[in-house]
Amino acid sequence: ATLIILFILSFGTAYFTNTKVIDITFFVGVIVTVVIWFFSSKGGITSHSLDMQVQSTTGYKIEQQRYKFSPTITFLTSLIYTIISLIVLLIYYRDYLL
Repeated sequence: ATLIILFILSFGTAYFTNTKVIDITFFVGVIVTVVIWFFSSKGGITSHSLDMQVQSTTGYKIEQQRYKFSPTITFLTSLIYTIISLIVLLIYYRDYLL
């Protein structure tokens, strides 16, 4: 399901921006990977901010959550997609880069 969503986002973005799919795939992969990482981690900046708001409103000290991230199959699929798309992008533009 993750791959299907990544492909749909890549092809859709390329279609609406009139660019090549090869140019978009890496950036879509990075954005989706970061979004998955942000929403599947615990104890980060968002949790800390929410804890501070609750503490300032109620006056009760809240025990801070330790940062924890355990990669899921969705995250790993998105990460592998991003790495493969970067490799394909570098191979495609190797003449331009060298």
